[in-house]
Amino acid sequence: MAELEKVTRLVTIEHFSTPPVEIIRLKRDGHALSETQISQLIKQYQNATLLDSQMAAFAMATCIQGMNADETYYLTKAMLDSGSRLVWPTDSVVVDKHSTGGVGDKASLLIAPLLASFGVRVPMISGRGLGITGGTLDKLESIPGFKTSLSLVELQNTVNATGCVITGATEEIAPADRMLYGLRDITGTVASIPLITSSILSKKLAESPDALIFDVKCGTGTSMRSLKEARELAAMLVQTCRRFSVKAKAIITDMDQPLGTAIGNAAEVREALLSFSGSGPPDLVHLATTFAYELLVLSGKMVTYNDVAENLTNGYAQNHFEDMVKKQHGKLCQLASPHWTPLIATQKGYLARVDTGALGALLVRMGGGRQLPDDTLDPSVSLAVPKKVGELIEKGDVIGAVSHTTPEPYLNELRATLHISNTPVEPRPLIMGTVTQDADKE
Repeated sequence: MAELEKVTRLVTIEHFSTPPVEIIRLKRDGHALSETQISQLIKQYQNATLLDSQMAAFAMATCIQGMNADETYYLTKAMLDSGSRLVWPTDSVVVDKHSTGGVGDKASLLIAPLLASFGVRVPMISGRGLGITGGTLDKLESIPGFKTSLSLVELQNTVNATGCVITGATEEIAPADRMLYGLRDITGTVASIPLITSSILSKKLAESPDALIFDVKCGTGTSMRSLKEARELAAMLVQTCRRFSVKAKAIITDMDQPLGTAIGNAAEVREALLSFSGSGPPDLVHLATTFAYELLVLSGKMVTYNDVAENLTNGYAQNHFEDMVKKQHGKLCQLASPHWTPLIATQKGYLARVDTGALGALLVRMGGGRQLPDDTLDPSVSLAVPKKVGELIEKGDVIGAVSHTTPEPYLNELRATLHISNTPVEPRPLIMGTVTQDADKE
């Protein structure tokens, strides 16, 4: 009888708990994992009963072998369940937008308050930049005093008071993701679509949204270099949201040239402010308006594109932005101004190509971006590229600018990122494709 109990106990343990090393082996060899196995691994890592080296091995196995849609859903759910979720009044409409990050991408600064101007709640949990892509939190922290570390209570109070908030993930939201992301960052396992998807959605779904929209960047200035990769990530994000009964849509946008003109934290905030006053770069204004319109429609709001475009520049969106900044202790009046040294064209031609990745790397070397998580940023350091691919350039035109205490060494590096052709060049499309939960289309 005792022997039977022992066997039963062993079978029960085996059925409900797979040794971590076996889970790692299974993924290493390309097998699909169960929800129980993935949940167990995340819980053990969160509880410090799984070694960093073991989780690093699992992340690398996942990066190499990938995950199917079910596994990605299980991983997202496990990381979401590792923390708390926001709770809103039943009559509220809660929405958010996420960008996969790119050079000069300051659209969230416009989109969050623009959405709030239509009466929806926008609890935007954002991240910091690392490498060539800038982070929304870094841009906002160039505003002296701006607080991006809020508790759940502060986050909800800010949204209730101003309609929107842009903040980092609190200690209570998806703590397992924060642990895993830090490990991925130092083990070369960031560029994995299942890991990217679960990392993004574990934080976004913790906001308890009704609808989400994703700006999936594609090109040299972001992590998804090819349209195929971008479409795969977009589809995984949108379809995983469906599993959580959250409406979602993804728009793939060009990152083979910077968004807007300015690249650098304080300069990008200033460009956002210009956009509120009707003087922003056309591509930035169009992208922000498009994403806000598409998300409002997705959430059930009866609006037109023109309604959204009008709210961007009639003061409504700007009022929500300024209220949010004030609520988060920022002092816009103390925002640094760039001191530009212009780059002058030495030949006539057409802008044929921008090496956007090299631009991002240049900003990092100048001190405006970070290579390691603890790097200190200089918010006043910035670059500008006022021309778009396909535009005519006359000799003597300003084709770029550098803001730095010693700008001269960087002017030639900036020039090297801009390729000029003697023959006309087709402009690049800003929007490259759309992925919905019903179907995807080019």
